[in-house]
Amino acid sequence: MLKRILLSAFLCASSLQAIQIPAMHYAKPHPTVQSPWFTGPLLAPSALTIPPGHFNVEPYIYINANTGRYNSNWKRTKIETFWVNEFQPSLQFGLNTWLDFQLNPTLIYNYTKGAGKWVLGDMPIGFDFQLFHTSKIITQWNTAIKLALKLVVPMGKYQRLDPKKLLTDVGGQGSWQTGIGIIWGNVFYLGGNHFVTWRNSFLYQLPAPVHVKNLNAFGGGPGTNGTAYPAQNFQFDTAIEINLNQNWAFAIDILGSWYGKARFKGKTLFPMTAPPAVQFSLAPAIEYNWNANIGIIFGSWFSFAGRNTVQFTSGVFAFNYYH
Repeated sequence: MLKRILLSAFLCASSLQAIQIPAMHYAKPHPTVQSPWFTGPLLAPSALTIPPGHFNVEPYIYINANTGRYNSNWKRTKIETFWVNEFQPSLQFGLNTWLDFQLNPTLIYNYTKGAGKWVLGDMPIGFDFQLFHTSKIITQWNTAIKLALKLVVPMGKYQRLDPKKLLTDVGGQGSWQTGIGIIWGNVFYLGGNHFVTWRNSFLYQLPAPVHVKNLNAFGGGPGTNGTAYPAQNFQFDTAIEINLNQNWAFAIDILGSWYGKARFKGKTLFPMTAPPAVQFSLAPAIEYNWNANIGIIFGSWFSFAGRNTVQFTSGVFAFNYYH
């Protein structure tokens, strides 16, 4: 059950980041309509790779409170609040015209019931491959599709935990997780100087089995010794953003996550399995852009329904710089 309680933290660490490519780099300019400035949405990634010779830096701050648990009947029960606060700089570099590389180091501060600890989190890395994109005038429909190959490197502490820390010393799952995703993005012209973007991302992640001892990120306790099989995960995110004027924009993500069974094989006195789970969440946000390359986005991310998983509420802030 611990896995479900900390699910939102691991979801933050492993989800695709909302890297933004300025519109001028994939759409032709219009003689009278200025290309839009966008930084968001909050979570859904861009469908375009970074061009060669360019990079994007987008540090994220998540302030997350796990406050409840959804049972097998989709009913919520309250739990003692478990705070998971993350700092995750997202770094993306263009390698050539169709390929880029991304890494997301993660630092976490966990806190509950008077116990707290700074920990290093697991680190997602990945390569993106441009499959298709248009290059029409900005006032026409522009669309793009890319393939994302992801790997979560298990850098965070996940076993031999200190019971006095009340699980705040958990930093990761100890599992190498491979993922494959498809991202489809669109830009539509609404008239005047108003545009809307629509992104859809599909991500499937397959975690490797991990050997665990004693109290660990999947449960257990003294004497636990065996192999944990983390749940496979499929995540879907659809998001839109619309500019109110050249500087300000509104965005919202709608996410669904589906998890298989979490299994355990070995010796333990405490259950270390979990049933299939589902979680649905929203992430509305406001963004402000100083120009096409620099902007900020801030908003909330919260679950609104789930089964066998955690209820959470997060505040999210990100600063985006494209060069």
